[in-house]
Amino acid sequence: MKKITLAALALPLLALQACDKFEYSPYEVRLHDNERQLNQKSIDRIKQQNIPQDATITFALVSDTQGYYKDTEVMVNHLNKRNDVQFILHNGDITDFGLLKEFRLINEELGRLKAPLVTVIGNHDAVSNGMQLYKEMYGPYNFSFVAGHSKFIFINTNNWEFNGTAPDLDWLEMQLTDRASYDQVFVLSHIPPTSSAFGDANATRYRQLMNQYNVTMSIHGHNHSFETYQLEEGGTQYMNVGEAADEEYVLMRVNNTSVAFERVSTKSGY
Repeated sequence: MKKITLAALALPLLALQACDKFEYSPYEVRLHDNERQLNQKSIDRIKQQNIPQDATITFALVSDTQGYYKDTEVMVNHLNKRNDVQFILHNGDITDFGLLKEFRLINEELGRLKAPLVTVIGNHDAVSNGMQLYKEMYGPYNFSFVAGHSKFIFINTNNWEFNGTAPDLDWLEMQLTDRASYDQVFVLSHIPPTSSAFGDANATRYRQLMNQYNVTMSIHGHNHSFETYQLEEGGTQYMNVGEAADEEYVLMRVNNTSVAFERVSTKSGY
């Protein structure tokens, strides 16, 4: 009778393990193949669009979905009703505590987006074992891609969480050396250079690079509210994208000579 009871108990446990519903630890890293390298998969989809050099590019900006699951669901539904958005860029803090369950839950929601989604790591994504999770689920912390006439550069600016090794401004400058090859260049990260978490010395050099290479716009999250500004007169324009709970996203329309944007409320039509 004892052997039968143990066997009966073992069967449900094996079933749970087989369907990946048994969690050994909240800090584990155990992903399915369709949850890996999501940024590169999205970039491949963007490349497949073959956006012409003279075309207007339309993309959306979102940020700080951390824990705002219902607001994210509403945002995804709103974006999915559009047929003009070619891709969506997320400015970090995808999660709140950097745990597998969070990454998986928010990816279930963001994974419903019809348009390709490309993300950059936020400071909340880098806590617990989030650094490893982000790298395995989304890919490298620093990377870039080209769409039509524009280059998009993503850089990790979470200085505190990476013990002063971020941002890698030498890598950024290398990415900017071909600036003349593109009509527009955008640099995206989570923490803006106006934050102490960026590092003062880093912020000084970053601002110099933005102006030296005539970067079109430096785009960030982290502050949980929308803002546009310039740090030097006539210099690069900066944007901070608000959080998902703001019930809006930013729509960008970019051509060879100009950039236009609008804040789109998820509570209304468009």
